[in-house]
Amino acid sequence: MKWSCALQPCDLPALRALHGQCELCHRHFCTKHVVSPLHTCPTKEDIHAIYISGDPARLKDLNSVRRTAGEKVISRLLETINYDALCVRAETLRNGIKCTANLPSADKAYFNFDVLGGCNYHGSIVFEDGKTWLARFRLPNHNEPPLQERNFDRRSEFATYRFLARTAVPVPEAYDCTDDDDPMNLVGAGYILLEKLAGKLLAWHKASEVQKERFSRRLQLSDMGLPEAGPAFFDYSSNGNLIPFGSFSHSNDYYTAIIRQRIQLIETGEIASSAPLDQYLVYMSLLDSLPPNESGPFFLRHIDSRDANFLVDDNYNITGIIDWELAIATSKGSAFQSPLLLYNLSELYHKGLSTPSEDEKRLSKILREEKGAVELSTLAEQKLHFRIDQVIETDPWDRQNFVRLFSGWWKVTKAVETFDWDTWYKHALDKYGDGGL
Repeated sequence: MKWSCALQPCDLPALRALHGQCELCHRHFCTKHVVSPLHTCPTKEDIHAIYISGDPARLKDLNSVRRTAGEKVISRLLETINYDALCVRAETLRNGIKCTANLPSADKAYFNFDVLGGCNYHGSIVFEDGKTWLARFRLPNHNEPPLQERNFDRRSEFATYRFLARTAVPVPEAYDCTDDDDPMNLVGAGYILLEKLAGKLLAWHKASEVQKERFSRRLQLSDMGLPEAGPAFFDYSSNGNLIPFGSFSHSNDYYTAIIRQRIQLIETGEIASSAPLDQYLVYMSLLDSLPPNESGPFFLRHIDSRDANFLVDDNYNITGIIDWELAIATSKGSAFQSPLLLYNLSELYHKGLSTPSEDEKRLSKILREEKGAVELSTLAEQKLHFRIDQVIETDPWDRQNFVRLFSGWWKVTKAVETFDWDTWYKHALDKYGDGGL
């Protein structure tokens, strides 16, 4: 169980999908209480309906409520940070060079993308010699994982930066890391201290064709393997402790283990509560049609390779790649897919298609014709691993995306042009049964 239901004395596990997490009160709810008289915040459906309506008054009220909720989260984090201890720690690491820290207040941090990401808050530390660091803290919002996972993610990100510093991948230098519950951490909240890199956040939708071409030429796809690491994941026991799975020596052993674990989560009611049998049948179909099985060496993959995690200069040279919080060791076919920023996500989600975007084709051509990397060129145009990851993670509560993503995966895997859910469902139920659900 990752989270328990917030409404006591309910002892059911909370849903893991977004509709079980409230972004306004930042609590988690089970399938029985996600809509309840005791939980009065607008539901995901309510919020969606307001945005669809376009009603200015309702939108203003909703945005005001969301801002208030967001600022409360920032304020709650700032209350846990000891400003003086943060400065002392930074000065100690730099052999006594004095510094000042800037931790913007909630009203100044909200909608400031230099400070706030989806999951993290960044304060700046400026030293007397002009050098600037960032202090990275996890926000205590609705998608904050439990303590053990927070600490693991932070340590993993810190170790990833240290590893990548030995490669040609441009990442910030990481100086220090500590857990949330470390009694020796005088700062209070867990953090990473890292270099502030030069450059601006990439805005791919604003880039010209010339700039996109230049950026794609500067993408460095390192082929340095991880000889001692393979795919792995963890989940939770019934009492909330982390359980490791792996590492695995073959990619399909990893996929099989994670899908089998997800089937157990259907049974406990933590996922797919709106259509458990649909999710089960999808998972059983995935197990029958996994991607080509690969063994090592395995490679590092940045999970969230959106444009917001690339820094560039005015000439679109890449000055840094950031936010490696969820990086994983994975197979070559998975690791060398094109970055997420190149995907046509609208086509992927709304039409269930897998055709390479023009941006993916551009990168593939550069790899093939200019760098002679024929195998990587082929992988750059494929999204098979990304698609199977999305099918695994998407909950049937999000019905349209659930069906579209599975439809796209099915068409690519079976090399067919059409897919009918009802026909597939009947055959799948005959083949796999109901799994006892």
